[in-house]
Amino acid sequence: MKWLVMHRWWKVGGLILLALLLVLIDRVCYQVTVPVTLEVRHQTLTVDVDGSGLKVGAIAAPRVLLLSNGSPVVHEYQIDGTDSTNNFTLNQSYFEQLASTLYYRFQAWMRDFGGTSVWRDVQIVQSQRVIRTIAQPTSTMSVPLPSAASFDVHLQLQRPETPRTIDVTMADHTTIHITLDRNDRYIRITRSPQNLMGGADIEVARAFFPQNPWPFAAMVVSFLARTCLWALAILVLVLLGDALSASLWHGVIGSWLTRLRRRKPELEGADVVLEDQKPGLIRRGWCGMTAAIHPVALLFLVASLIFVLWIALVEYHGEPHIYDASAYLFAAKTYAHGQLSAPLPPVPNLFPGPFVLQFDGKWFAQYPPGTALTLVPGIWLGVPWAVEPICGTLALLGCGLVLGRLYGRTVATLAIVLGTLSPFYSYLSASYLSHTIALLYLVWGWWALLRFMQGRRSRWNLYLAVVCFGLGALTRDLVGILWIFLVVIGCIVINQSRIRHNWRAWRRWITPALIVLGLACCFGAISVCYNLYLTHNALTSPRTLFYAPDRWGFGMGIGFYGQHTLAAGLINLDELLTSLATDLYGWPFYFTLAFIPLPFITGRARLVDWILLFCLITMAGAYIGYFYHGIYLGPRYLFETLPFLLGLTVRGILTLGSLGMKTGAMVSSYLGRLRQQPPASISVLWSLATVLLIVCLVACNLLYYLPRQAVVYRDYTGLPSGYKVDLNAIYHPKLHQAVVVTDDLYLYYLVLFPLNDPDLHSDVIYAMANDPTQYAQLRGAFPGRSIYQLNIDDNGSVHYTNVSPP
Repeated sequence: MKWLVMHRWWKVGGLILLALLLVLIDRVCYQVTVPVTLEVRHQTLTVDVDGSGLKVGAIAAPRVLLLSNGSPVVHEYQIDGTDSTNNFTLNQSYFEQLASTLYYRFQAWMRDFGGTSVWRDVQIVQSQRVIRTIAQPTSTMSVPLPSAASFDVHLQLQRPETPRTIDVTMADHTTIHITLDRNDRYIRITRSPQNLMGGADIEVARAFFPQNPWPFAAMVVSFLARTCLWALAILVLVLLGDALSASLWHGVIGSWLTRLRRRKPELEGADVVLEDQKPGLIRRGWCGMTAAIHPVALLFLVASLIFVLWIALVEYHGEPHIYDASAYLFAAKTYAHGQLSAPLPPVPNLFPGPFVLQFDGKWFAQYPPGTALTLVPGIWLGVPWAVEPICGTLALLGCGLVLGRLYGRTVATLAIVLGTLSPFYSYLSASYLSHTIALLYLVWGWWALLRFMQGRRSRWNLYLAVVCFGLGALTRDLVGILWIFLVVIGCIVINQSRIRHNWRAWRRWITPALIVLGLACCFGAISVCYNLYLTHNALTSPRTLFYAPDRWGFGMGIGFYGQHTLAAGLINLDELLTSLATDLYGWPFYFTLAFIPLPFITGRARLVDWILLFCLITMAGAYIGYFYHGIYLGPRYLFETLPFLLGLTVRGILTLGSLGMKTGAMVSSYLGRLRQQPPASISVLWSLATVLLIVCLVACNLLYYLPRQAVVYRDYTGLPSGYKVDLNAIYHPKLHQAVVVTDDLYLYYLVLFPLNDPDLHSDVIYAMANDPTQYAQLRGAFPGRSIYQLNIDDNGSVHYTNVSPP
């Protein structure tokens, strides 16, 4: 027993047991499926899915059941971050060519692409007796059905991801289609007519899907279990690698390097003070920053800023490409004119705006004012596209400074480097969305609060924290409030001993507390007055006025799906985690988050690690209660968790390196005793296996993922991948004093509306119109302007047709 404790083999046994438990959990999760039952009773069909019974009604005698598993390369989110169900950016032909490569096959095996959205365990039951069983039906398999008047068909859908359809062909050649779509939240049954050329399918029944949370909870648990398994695999790989490298160091190579090191002259008196005068403010700031962050990280920040500016200007053309971003830019243009709202445009129905309200003579966006206010300086300077890249760079810098205060210089430096290499950070920070700006305010508020609580600093740090937190809440209200609550509680826990020590002097904190309360009330008053001015109700936000079901919670009447369930929320979480594991660092799937569990499963986690993990889990888990996943340019709802993700990832890397170095030292010591000679005295600062692993992962990002992103987002419009548009012809039209019209609402929302000024005084105005009556209304509202119909050919070329009267 003493030998067991001395060599700590019990820890190895514990890790082995943990691995076995995780494998068992994963296998159990695979057994939790979505059951589907088809009940045929005397030429009537009832379909039971997920607890919902849908009656199809009278049918002819069923003859064949067709199961289709779809294309093996079409998945909800592919290895390059594109998707087939939300933004429709997935390029099937590209992946069919890529599918034979070793890198794709490795990722497909790692993610078990073959085990998602597949039918299994088909049973045909007649008179309570199973007459046929198919455990693993092949793709596009046809199953003959019995000629009996009554029978049941039971089958299971394993790990539902992309939409799946069951086709039942009848004796009269009609076909019943049963479709399960987890992303769009429906079970839909349609009937095809007898004559295939006779018209479109007729919808027979429809129900909300899903209701049962267990299959989707199992998918989330399986994701977490596999992430931990890959963490253990990485640990074993690094320990073996460092053990091997230690044996090499102990041999001829180590002896040669030891002799070489002895010849190297040592510098003495390196810490020489060149001047004894007190440094200026700028020098003190620089010294303080470089003491917290290595200058190499600052160089990475500068390079990242240039890259993100290039994305914003070249790939995004300096324009927004999502409804939310269009609304933010519209509000920023309004604020830049010194107004909270613009007057209603002439012919308001021809100028619909995404997430933009036309209410009581006012024209305004539905969102809180923080994002638009931050964009205003860019509007004034004519470079609104540059604001968010700068904000993102400052936010990353703030993350580094915060992590430097929580952990030290090494963690801060590596976290910034990881952040600058993140495709998720780069492509989202180039957009007009609120997440980057919110993170900027929140993280600098966190830094100011830590600076105040960790030492005898000026109380202005406390007031700065409140101001930054207030701006963060004005940018993303509910998310900001939750984030602030978690971080403040975490700071209190970390600094509880200092707080207890200073508690006796509570009287001197009365004035600062009142100032903090006053500042918080000011931001609350700003929000209330903002609502009151725009909606005439202090408690009704523009967002609620625009669409009341857009709120957090469960039940009927929530969201545009009509209801929200726990099962649907778990689907959102599964999609967010899948997208995060794909997009965060551009690494192979499970490697992305596999470093986070390492400090915890090896018993090296600190209090700060637990706090960051709690914040990460709470922020991600909170989206279970929201009806939409919001995935665009990655899992954007999780962008505010970036400090937690970066900090925990770096802590995992350093923990792995520390264990690898320790293993190498133990092997070297053992070999020295075995050969009865001292080990080579080589000072190794890094685990060689850990460094090689990180280099390989970063190479995956730099050699595949980031170049692929540059292709995916080239001339980006936000439209589906098959929708081609010559953006240069739209953004630089050879028209003057014109009104350009289209009847394509999708194109108008994503491309054309952001080009309008709220006052509609620009050289070219864009409207929604498609008939002579609407053209006449526009001519009356904008006399002296020519009206052009925008037409797009199949190849994406743009033409402007003059529809003004001769």
